[in-house]
Amino acid sequence: MARLKFLNLKLIFKIYFSTHPIVVKYNDREVKEVDLHIDQINQKEVFEFSGYSHTDKSQKVICILQDSERKVDLQNIASLQMQNNLYVKNVEIKNCKEVCFNGRLTIEFNKDWFRHNILSGSNLDDGYVNWDKMSFSDEEVFCVGDSFTVGQGVATNENWPSMLNGKICNFGSKGLSHDGCLQNVKYIIEHSKNVKQIICLLPPASRKLFKFDFLGCNGMTSIDTNTYRKLPLEYTDEIQKIKDFIISKDIEEHWITTCTDIIDLCKTNGVDCWLSSWDHDMYKHIPDKNRLPVFPSLDTFKERASDGSHPHKKHYELFAKNIKPYIDKR
Repeated sequence: MARLKFLNLKLIFKIYFSTHPIVVKYNDREVKEVDLHIDQINQKEVFEFSGYSHTDKSQKVICILQDSERKVDLQNIASLQMQNNLYVKNVEIKNCKEVCFNGRLTIEFNKDWFRHNILSGSNLDDGYVNWDKMSFSDEEVFCVGDSFTVGQGVATNENWPSMLNGKICNFGSKGLSHDGCLQNVKYIIEHSKNVKQIICLLPPASRKLFKFDFLGCNGMTSIDTNTYRKLPLEYTDEIQKIKDFIISKDIEEHWITTCTDIIDLCKTNGVDCWLSSWDHDMYKHIPDKNRLPVFPSLDTFKERASDGSHPHKKHYELFAKNIKPYIDKR
């Protein structure tokens, strides 16, 4: 597993004044920029600002945080506790990246910040794979898959899980890989008390789950050969291995094995399991006992979702109609 034990960021202070210089200190040393060595997920850094005067209207410090040469968000993790300012109430200013008062600026990192600013939405210690926090409602039926299960580009009542009978949780995730589906099935079984049935619409064999360690946390995301997600350079070699694995077509055997793993996991835990796919070439490898009708070809209807590429609600209506006799029978 690829590991990243520390991360180096740069904090730059752009200082403006006319008559009264501003002093920024870090660890009791005056600075204009600081190299931050981050080795903890909840690391906290503190900076002291002094020299502000109500007579100098030009005074301010703009704080810029960089990952390599790329600017990353600072505002959501920075707060200023005003101190020793005349004629104003010394209060705490949250979400502060432009300092205009004497005080102590605290930057406090967290998992959510790293997910969206350094790891392109990868999960950290969540146990499942998804860009956003999952809405986990403990229902009897869980639907697992990628954007074809989420229903990208259609209303929430127009995706196929919403058209099925019973208490349904749509546990779809955009861009999910087939082994990401397995990971999410594991999460459901471990966290649900009511699950009786899992229906999985598998994506093509063109993505693979990437598991990694980030500052001691377990990270997960799906990778494909055209992935644009910016991840730390320390993961470059492992990501390239995944891309090579996909290109070599060994991914197809991995896809078939993953189907078996999902079925076996459900069987072991007494959960009814049904599989389908929107990849018509891989679909035939799903074992007969657990195979639902294939997802309709996009060419079945000329209409598309609002993004112009994903299935229209007509595709989902037809798929729901085709699979209902199988899943309702049990």
